[in-house]
Amino acid sequence: MALLLGLDFGTSYFKVGLFDPTGALRGLGRVAVDKRSPEPGWSELPVEDFWRLLRTALADALAQAGASGSDIAGLSYASQANTFVLLDRYGGPLTPLVIWTDRRAHPLEPAVGKFGDSERFRRTTGFAGLTAECAPAKWRWLQQHQPDVWRRATRVMTLSDYFTFSLTGEPAGDASTAAFTGLYSTAGGGWWPEALEFFDVPRTSLSRPLRPGTTCGRTVPRALELLGLPPGVCFAVGGLDHHMAAIGSGLERLADASISTGTVLAALMLVDTVEPVADCYHGPHVDGRFYRLAFDPAGANQLEAYQRHSAPHLSIAQLVDLVALVPPGTPPESVAPADASRRHGAIVRSLMERISATHRTLLRRVQGKRVVRRVIATGGGARSSTWLQINADMLDATIIAPRCHERACLGAAAFAAVAVGYFHSLPDALLAMVHSDRVAEPQSSTVAIYAEKRFAV
Repeated sequence: MALLLGLDFGTSYFKVGLFDPTGALRGLGRVAVDKRSPEPGWSELPVEDFWRLLRTALADALAQAGASGSDIAGLSYASQANTFVLLDRYGGPLTPLVIWTDRRAHPLEPAVGKFGDSERFRRTTGFAGLTAECAPAKWRWLQQHQPDVWRRATRVMTLSDYFTFSLTGEPAGDASTAAFTGLYSTAGGGWWPEALEFFDVPRTSLSRPLRPGTTCGRTVPRALELLGLPPGVCFAVGGLDHHMAAIGSGLERLADASISTGTVLAALMLVDTVEPVADCYHGPHVDGRFYRLAFDPAGANQLEAYQRHSAPHLSIAQLVDLVALVPPGTPPESVAPADASRRHGAIVRSLMERISATHRTLLRRVQGKRVVRRVIATGGGARSSTWLQINADMLDATIIAPRCHERACLGAAAFAAVAVGYFHSLPDALLAMVHSDRVAEPQSSTVAIYAEKRFAV
């Protein structure tokens, strides 16, 4: 059995998917990431826990697939950005994995803020503004507060760099996540010398940022100890999780753009050049083009919070079913509290409409003057037919839900399939591996209602 391994390094969960060359999910492992906070605002994951969680998830996926590690032909990943670890001269970790949400560098130094707000920074990186969550801000913090640790570090690696280096021995990573550090020249390619000098980071300590999907050797014997993979498995570098989820959803094969409804809301599409747009990020795609990404932290957890606090006796699926009891655009206050079912339906519809309105705002940012007719919906919101229809009406576009729910893992598996040689190119792989499930078409009467209604987004 030939299997393709796609890993998704999410902030809350690690997911490990095993796919066959048709894109069928044969096994899935999912583990919660139990991070630690030794100081207020800090967020860390011990390196040994990182590998333990991945081994557990892979073992679960293999058990579901009725397979062993020797059945895996190739692998790749989808990763969070700005999570990092420092390594000593022997490749041993000097720090735990410092998660991107860690805020030890808060408040941001004025000099760092000024550098990130400059026009040169914006045009070089493809986004504006550095925050305390960016890895270089925390590297600066380490230089000032733990100088002995920084001096001993010979390698400064993001999560995806470290994963690649550990399994292949290659000090390499992907440019898709590197673009989020503020040290990478998205417009020109490669590390940006001016930023390296500003943050006092030697180029020799950083990994080579490769184009997403690039084959990067094969697994070394140590991969068996770390992850349970035999040596010789073909490895391809992956990309940013939102980028990989869009790829695994069939971006450009099935639709012009993608939206994601999860803990974070996001919209993404491909562009030919890096042209800075307010509140958008850019990163390299597989073919010389770039992705443009906009996101909002106020995601689908709004619905989960309502269920938890106001309707614990109902599941989210049951609450969503109640939305059908009220017409589009119904103000919750117009429904009497005594009519509990319709009241829940009106409130949940209002929440879903507000989230979809945020997607509309994000999509308008990334699309610019381009017309978007078809949009892929990913994340938990894509599992609801009701929400798909709300999105179709809010965006006035055809909304497509892919068959596979683990789109980031599938995008990584498609990279692996090309690296192994099952397909000549990524478009060939996506044609064989990514399939649509449900389609929602906009209804003109509801489109008109949403076009006139103002939403607090």
